[in-house]
Amino acid sequence: MLKKILATTALTIGGALLLAPTASAAPEDNPFGPQDWTDYFVSAFDPAAYSSASDRSLIISPFGTSLQIDCSSFHARTWCTQNGRGLTQVRIPTGSSEWDYRTLFVYNPF
Repeated sequence: MLKKILATTALTIGGALLLAPTASAAPEDNPFGPQDWTDYFVSAFDPAAYSSASDRSLIISPFGTSLQIDCSSFHARTWCTQNGRGLTQVRIPTGSSEWDYRTLFVYNPF
């Protein structure tokens, strides 16, 4: 059962990485961003991500949170970039409601 869950999760993330378009840079005069949101992220490999920093969004990136993470938001839709590349957003369910989730951002090098 655990193997099925892990395999399904891996396939979902892999599919999202392959199908998601990369984000383009927003103009400098954009009132909706981009803004530095690095403090709102924690590496998925950091033990604090599952204890003291569990309120932050997770990131899987070769840079972790050592490079600035810029995010923009418009009409309740957020997109983020790091090192000029898009971050693919994946919602991880954490409860019984569609609104109970934790966001995982995965670095897209393409």
